[in-house]
Amino acid sequence: MPDPRVTAPPVQRREQLARAWTRSATTASYIPRSADDIESVLLELIDEVLSTLSADDFSVTSGTRIGARLVTEGFIDPSVLAASIDFLSRELLADLESAPDTNLARRTVELLGAISSGFADGLRAYTLTQQEEVKQALFNAVLRAEHNLRGIENRFHEVFTSPATGIAITDLDGMCIEANPALGGILSVVSDRLPGRMLTDVFRDEGAGDVMGAYLSILDGEQSRVQEHRRLRKENGEVAWVLLAISMLRDGAGEPAYFVTMVQDVTELHLLQDRLGHQLLYDALTGLANRQCFHTKLESMLERADPKATITLCCLNLDAFSLVNNSYGHAVGDRLLQAVGRRLEQATADETGLVARIAGDEFAVLIEDSPTTPDIGDMIAILTAVLADPEYIDGVGVAVGASFGAVRRPAGDGDATELFRAADTALRKAKATGRRQWAGFHPGEDRAALELDKLAASLPAAWETGDLTVDFRPVVSLPSRETVGARAILSWDATDHATCMRLAERTGWSVHVGPLLLLEACKGFAGSPGVLRVQLTRNQSGDADLVRAVRRALEKSGLAAESLELSLDVGALLDDFGDAGDNLEVLADIGVGVGLCGVTGGPLDFELVSSTGVTSVTLSHALGAGSPVLAEETARAVRTMGALGAVCSVLDVPTVEAADWWASIGVATAQGGVFGGS
Repeated sequence: MPDPRVTAPPVQRREQLARAWTRSATTASYIPRSADDIESVLLELIDEVLSTLSADDFSVTSGTRIGARLVTEGFIDPSVLAASIDFLSRELLADLESAPDTNLARRTVELLGAISSGFADGLRAYTLTQQEEVKQALFNAVLRAEHNLRGIENRFHEVFTSPATGIAITDLDGMCIEANPALGGILSVVSDRLPGRMLTDVFRDEGAGDVMGAYLSILDGEQSRVQEHRRLRKENGEVAWVLLAISMLRDGAGEPAYFVTMVQDVTELHLLQDRLGHQLLYDALTGLANRQCFHTKLESMLERADPKATITLCCLNLDAFSLVNNSYGHAVGDRLLQAVGRRLEQATADETGLVARIAGDEFAVLIEDSPTTPDIGDMIAILTAVLADPEYIDGVGVAVGASFGAVRRPAGDGDATELFRAADTALRKAKATGRRQWAGFHPGEDRAALELDKLAASLPAAWETGDLTVDFRPVVSLPSRETVGARAILSWDATDHATCMRLAERTGWSVHVGPLLLLEACKGFAGSPGVLRVQLTRNQSGDADLVRAVRRALEKSGLAAESLELSLDVGALLDDFGDAGDNLEVLADIGVGVGLCGVTGGPLDFELVSSTGVTSVTLSHALGAGSPVLAEETARAVRTMGALGAVCSVLDVPTVEAADWWASIGVATAQGGVFGGS
């Protein structure tokens, strides 16, 4: 069973991925096989990649096997590996821009590294096979020299000079006797200048020490052959990464005679592995660390720092950055992101830390605090100031502000994941208060917010399992105290209806659950006396599919249109949000009762009631008899609504005395509170 902590790889696109991989591979290099044959092989490898990424017991062994099979199937050009790694990293990590997953990213990085390693091993084995064939040809040529010297010399010359693999024949003291042109090309020296030089002069390895040790181990019988990677300094001063395969040739008596060294230039493969590592850890646009690299650096900093030393982490989100992309194009937006990255690095140049781009227009600044590090407020002011000046791009000055979430705490207080979450939580809090704001992290507030976040995330599951259901609360006439209808609400043991709807608005789930609530409410109320009231949120009021959902609910339940009253959010109508205005008109035309909810009694509310002709309003919780002034203004609002032809209703009346007061000022009905439920 797949690990639930790992985002599922795109298994459903396996054939599409195989075709795309085929295009990438055949574009990178010629492969002497039919397209169908290549696609069939790559489909098998795609299946193995996807299976490995989603396995409980993740292992990179299959990655090594995949890399080796690429070579055995004829994909031996390093450019094919480069195209394959680029394609797989792009496709397998594409979903993490909207849904970051450290486990999937880590598995993907490790698997691609193993594929590269397996390819290198497979290519090495392929090369060694060729090298062994060449060596055997050389040896056979010596044995047959007495019988057919001229023919053998011709064949030897062809085998020696033609391959792309460098070959050096040396005596047992390490002096080069002969070298082919390929070796000269690898070392950037004319091959004719190599004979007579010692191995230590030919293979200059400044990092791994004297190369003669490998030759002596063969001569002493410790090993029959040696394969090793070396970082050689070429004649022109450049560096070449090579694979040396060293073996010994014996004479007719079986005694050691010569050393044969095969040299395979793997510089491009080595550089490819370096580029792959850089691409997986650094943002291609800005050159900054990406989220994965940043998280790793943060973990490292926390591990090495004194537990009492403080660490500062700032997460920032560019305000209204989409305006730049929409108005000037993405090319300008990209250059602005690059400028933001440079400015953030310049602003923190005197600190020990790191700047990263962790998402599209989100950055992070990590600082290992020192005695001279500013406090958080001053640090935010510095970062805000460096972003304030416009960046002139193609003669256009563009600039954006940013919202910041910051946390400073001792290195020993929590791990990297918790620190990152704290900064991100602070950023969301800052963005909720407006643009160009910043907020710190407060554990007490975070605990409460975290509980609400958990509830918000679990709403869909609660509905699916039946823990979240539709219930009814009586609508009572205040003058007679008789039940005149019912109000549909969401019922959940975890919290009340108002909180459910508020959380659903935050996640956008309110638009999904609205039609479901309508259908269940209409079915449950059908056949009951009175009117069914359903109050809509802002998003539900502006939903383009609201009328269709109402028609479907009435049709499925058999409830008459005049028995349903929908209260649209007054703010949505005043702001002309979505299709709220059109929804009000069409619902009235099909016979559904239409009202307003969240009414505060302001002039715009009165104008809306007057212009739309709605006959029912539900007053905001802000109104009431909390003070003499408020009581007088509330009574005035009720009278004005009555004069405009609208009856008023209130929610959650706490006591009988409060109900009497509302009745005395002319409110017609009450819902919830002392009359049942919330």
